[in-house]
Amino acid sequence: MPEPTRAVALTALTELWEQGCRIASPDERDRLVNIGLRRWHSFHRRHPRIRQPSHEARIRDLVRGLIAAVELEPGLVGPLVKDYECVAEAIAAAAAPSRKP
Repeated sequence: MPEPTRAVALTALTELWEQGCRIASPDERDRLVNIGLRRWHSFHRRHPRIRQPSHEARIRDLVRGLIAAVELEPGLVGPLVKDYECVAEAIAAAAAPSRKP
């Protein structure tokens, strides 16, 4: 993964941690960025029938992937899903910076 993309994602997760996002802890930050960027860039390979996925669909996929990779019992995430969504948005913004909010 290009280092500038990783740096932007790491900075975004650092800011999320400072804002109170419990998922973006310093201990897990590198792992979240690695998993997130890899999953973001593999979307089309994993979903070849979806020609033009919406940004929201890609974020949902990224959230599912992060939860599956980090949580011991993904079905019990509960309210933390909002934190995973914030992390996914930050990683997506780093991976696809030309997207307008």
